[in-house]
Amino acid sequence: MICTVIVPFLGCNQKTEPSSSDIDAAHTFIKFIQDNNFDEAEKMMLMDEENTASLNKLKRAAESKSSSELEQYKNADIIIDELAPLNDTISIVHYSISSNMNQKNKLKMVKRNGKWLVDLKYTFSGNL
Repeated sequence: MICTVIVPFLGCNQKTEPSSSDIDAAHTFIKFIQDNNFDEAEKMMLMDEENTASLNKLKRAAESKSSSELEQYKNADIIIDELAPLNDTISIVHYSISSNMNQKNKLKMVKRNGKWLVDLKYTFSGNL
């Protein structure tokens, strides 16, 4: 299934709530990263040592950006390019950020106990 959706900017006071779909969870996670809200993003992750290390890598990358770059990234639209469900509990969300349309990104979403979680290992390694 290929679709292109531009997801509108959400409010800054967004909190982690169980997402009803893989796309909703992916969007919320990406928005938390855009807002430098890594504590809330972490709550949406499949927790293991490798994912924690990957989140710390994202934090360090954010810390190295200028305030104008961070502001541009924060205000950019999240564009869902494709949803690739692998089965009922795993899907890959392909997305872009409007401030850098040439960079294609992907998140592996895993449904555990009825909640969609991000598995960053796939984002950085590409291994399912």
